[in-house]
Amino acid sequence: MKVDKLDMGSCRVKATVRADAEETRPEYDTVVRYFVQKGRIPGFRAGKVPLDVVKRTFANEIREEVNTRLLRSLYAKTVEQEKFKVVNLVNIEDVRFSPETGMTVAFVIDVEPKVVLPDYKKIPVKFTVPEVPDAEVEDNIQRIREAYAKFAEAGETDYPIQRGDLVSLDFEGTINGQPIKEIVPEAATIAEGVAHWTQVNDEYFLPQLVAELIGMKAGESKTATFTFEGAYLPDGLRGQPAVYTLTVKEVRCRILRTDEELVRELKVESMEAFRALTRKSLAARAEQQATLKLESEVIAFLLGKNEFDVPQSQLDEEINETLHRMADDAGRRGMTKEDLEKHRAEIVENATATAKRQLRIRYLLAAVGDQENVEATDEDVSQWIEAAAPSHRLTPIQLRARIEKNRRMDDLRWQVRNNKVLKLLVQTLK
Repeated sequence: MKVDKLDMGSCRVKATVRADAEETRPEYDTVVRYFVQKGRIPGFRAGKVPLDVVKRTFANEIREEVNTRLLRSLYAKTVEQEKFKVVNLVNIEDVRFSPETGMTVAFVIDVEPKVVLPDYKKIPVKFTVPEVPDAEVEDNIQRIREAYAKFAEAGETDYPIQRGDLVSLDFEGTINGQPIKEIVPEAATIAEGVAHWTQVNDEYFLPQLVAELIGMKAGESKTATFTFEGAYLPDGLRGQPAVYTLTVKEVRCRILRTDEELVRELKVESMEAFRALTRKSLAARAEQQATLKLESEVIAFLLGKNEFDVPQSQLDEEINETLHRMADDAGRRGMTKEDLEKHRAEIVENATATAKRQLRIRYLLAAVGDQENVEATDEDVSQWIEAAAPSHRLTPIQLRARIEKNRRMDDLRWQVRNNKVLKLLVQTLK
């Protein structure tokens, strides 16, 4: 068997294989014998059909079966002989076969890129974990205090609304005199409401209306005018002048827990002990963030020191997956199909850049893993599945079954291995 290789760029090679009749004849004879023994032709007993009649009658079937067997065999031999690190078999071209001359075929194969690593053990990065300031500890405790707050009916009829209180209100918004619910139906939740309860907090309602509510009292009404701003808003609202009528129906004031109440609620020994626990938690978070920053710097260094192409077929697959993830994320954020189509070119461009970067990172970390003899064991994979299952709302057994059904176990093992490699690099550089 002779193989001629042609580099087609972007990690793609065309391997033209020529196998002479001496090499292909045994497979051909095996197939013919099968049809001699099993072929059914009227007027002849099984196994007694003349050879030339069998070849003539089952010519198409014999050719198809011989081609299938030889292509499978020659492809495997080609990969082994040329030591191709195959990513995908892209195409099979120019197939020619005859018992007298043998077979010629061209396999178009995407192979792994050649990665030349820099000295990854001396990456110029610095790992620093900032100290947790007292103010951050107190801010965190205050947020917890607010989360455990109680709400009570405002005892005074002239009680002015304060930030954090609960308020029941009627409201309706218009743009240029037309109800928002008619102009932008997808904004119905912020277009109008009757006896709508909301906490007076920027995170839970329109920040502009929160500002207008502060200081109002039960039974009061007012008109608020402002311009819609914010990336979370539907396109039809951004930049538009809004006019809202507000009527406060009921107010429940927020009552923060005292230190003694908070200690009992959290089941800690004292506020001093709670401060120590809070500081420890914030320090762990700071270390985690510093580690993530270091990981990002390591990856940026590796990417910057080695430019290489990635296999086009693999890139296409990764782009499709990235587009699906973007579409799912856009759907969760309320974007419509029309919104996606409007920004299609930008979305595809971003997906392509993201997919290419992810593949380059994957190959770089895999190359380091080869150097360091890092392996993803069955236990590593099981631990990943165990940890990931809750976020997929599945049991570990169900998640494993889904991965295996989608034939993604090899991809997962690759991902788990690269995660181990990155942790090894970071630990070395800390």
